[in-house]
Amino acid sequence: MTTRRQKARRYALVVGILGAVAAVGLALVPAASERSASDGLRASVVASTRGPLTACTDTCTTGNVVWEFVYVSNANSLISAIDGQFRARDTLHNAFIVTSVENHIFVNGVDIFDDTYIPPPNEYPRSWAGHWPSTLHCPDTGPCNVIGSPAVVPGEQAAVLFAGWGHGAGEPNGRYVFQYTVHGTLNGLPADVTASSRPIFMTD
Repeated sequence: MTTRRQKARRYALVVGILGAVAAVGLALVPAASERSASDGLRASVVASTRGPLTACTDTCTTGNVVWEFVYVSNANSLISAIDGQFRARDTLHNAFIVTSVENHIFVNGVDIFDDTYIPPPNEYPRSWAGHWPSTLHCPDTGPCNVIGSPAVVPGEQAAVLFAGWGHGAGEPNGRYVFQYTVHGTLNGLPADVTASSRPIFMTD
């Protein structure tokens, strides 16, 4: 599952199911156990289904797809946003600025797939650009079209990313756990927080 060819097939499958997001019922499953950082940040993962998911045939439908919403809460103190300038979300004191999200997928305890997703303005994969909460900056003239990094401001809980997985034909069946590590900075210093989904079973 870690070869380039297999990853390319995975991307093709995931990108192919993005259009199904509107059809996926978001009767959200309770969050998995959370792992807290010492810097006031906490992450959790909420899934759109408990499963089990069956394998896709010709196309993936809601019975083959799970969406995970990766939340980060920021319990740090709120400080005035005015200190000589009007600040944007990604420049606020004590804001958590998201730089990437690392994903590991475990099947029956074995890591079968991993990748790192990058938010706008340097998004990867590009088709997921709308899956992040990004900061908008306005130049002095012209349209407000300068995109900054996603930010979780103090006192806020935000879904920093939502990611989909379709159970492809021929992929291993079993107990899937989706682990996400959100990388970022807090007041200019590196800060990471990790959480995993509850197990989701996949079958033929």
